[in-house]
Amino acid sequence: METNSFDHLTVDQICNEALLHRSSFYRYFNDKYDLLEQTMDTQISQIADSGESEEDVVKQFVLYIDGHKDMIRHLASSSSHSSLYTEMLQVFSQVLLDRRDHGTKDTVIKALQQAHNPEMMAYVFSGSIIGAFYWWQKNNYDVPTEEFINFAKQSVLSLSAK
Repeated sequence: METNSFDHLTVDQICNEALLHRSSFYRYFNDKYDLLEQTMDTQISQIADSGESEEDVVKQFVLYIDGHKDMIRHLASSSSHSSLYTEMLQVFSQVLLDRRDHGTKDTVIKALQQAHNPEMMAYVFSGSIIGAFYWWQKNNYDVPTEEFINFAKQSVLSLSAK
């Protein structure tokens, strides 16, 4: 993902890079989208679990994106109308919904717990977060990282306020 667009990435390329036989790949994944979903789920969960508050989590997400700009650029090269955008939205929403069942002081998770329709609320949060990252990438990351972190924190807080 650091060197190839996801749209043009093939299972053979993934297997060659991972030194994995094609049949082994298909033992664990249905296709490259399944691999992406599982990878994103793992990365998002690790980042979300690493912070003590939503401000920590937002900062960790932004720093992760900042440290993996080429990979994000290759993911974002797919238009927001592609199935990849939808896949990212679904994965991110599911991670938020899964975290809803854990006791936390995170205002986003509290907002999900109190929402009349938690699934819709998860999609609202996910869409806004992913949209902000797409915007940042589209603008060639010209907004300084700290400024983007502050914007993201304020956005999350406003979305989760009652």
